[in-house]
Parts: sequence; structure tokens; C-alpha cells
Amino acid sequence: MYSRNVLFSFFCAAVFVSGCNRKSADSHVIHREGEPDVINIDSEDAEMNDAIAQARQTTDTFLQILTDPKPNQTDFSVKRPYPTKTGGTRKEHIWISHLSYDGRFLHGTVGDEPVNISNLKSSEPVSFPPNELSDWMYLEDGRIVGGYTIRVLRKHMPSKEAADFDRHFQFKQ
Repeated sequence: MYSRNVLFSFFCAAVFVSGCNRKSADSHVIHREGEPDVINIDSEDAEMNDAIAQARQTTDTFLQILTDPKPNQTDFSVKRPYPTKTGGTRKEHIWISHLSYDGRFLHGTVGDEPVNISNLKSSEPVSFPPNELSDWMYLEDGRIVGGYTIRVLRKHMPSKEAADFDRHFQFKQ
């Protein structure tokens, strides 16, 4: 079984929501040595926005499982958008790991090294209300549960990357 850290190394990178087009992704990918790639997604991308909406609609179920997980449910993470240092409507979506929930706020640590956020660092503790998340995921019996934005990104990966992903991970339906 692979840990969430390996999952991060595949593609759980920060995602900018900006004026870029996912379909021509190669010109909108920031490659980082030793860090996951960052993929720029247009803020009007219907498929990604639907994935975020689905994650938000199922947040209560995620929170129930997070507060009382079964032994086979591990590696809980959420993705949250943060304003970028360029301002405007651009957001960088960052994975938060080592989660806890106190009934009001999610608490965790930044799981990615932010690219375009000056006041946030990897492994920094953060807290925020659950209605601010843009995705959630955990592993159940080694399979990804949730990960709605990951599913969209996986669907549009080049075939070699998709094959690498599929060799290591599966989504639980």
C-alpha cells in the first residue's frame, strides 16, 4: 500500500484557478524538482467546478468519517483555495494533511510547498471552516475515496502519467 506522501508526489499538487485552459495542459504545468507539478486550471472549467461542488456537497459525510474512522480508513486530506500574491481572483488550491476536526474548524498542516502564496509554507499548521474546502480524500483499503478534483486531473493526464498513476492507485467507486 502507498502512503499519501507517494500520492502527493504523483499529482496532488496545488492547482491555480486562473485564466488558463486545461486542454492545453503542457504549457500550463509548472514542473518542480522534488515537488509535485502545479497545474493551471481555468476558473470557468465546468468539469473542475463540478468536482469542487461535489466535494462540498459531500463534506458532511467526510467529516463524520474523519471524526470516527474505521481502521481501514487512513490518510485524510482536504484541499483549500488560498489567494495568490498576484491578487485578483486567482487562487492556489493546497492540500492540507494531518487533519482533525473540532466540530467547527478543520485543523491540519500544509501538505504542498505553495508556489504563488507568500505567507504560507509547507508543514505550517492551518485551521479553517469546512465550507472553505475545494476537495477531500482519504484512503480506504488503499483506494482513494473522494478526491473529486484528482479524478478530473487523472482523466486528462497524458497516457504515460495515467498509466503510472493507475499502477499505484485506484479510486473506490
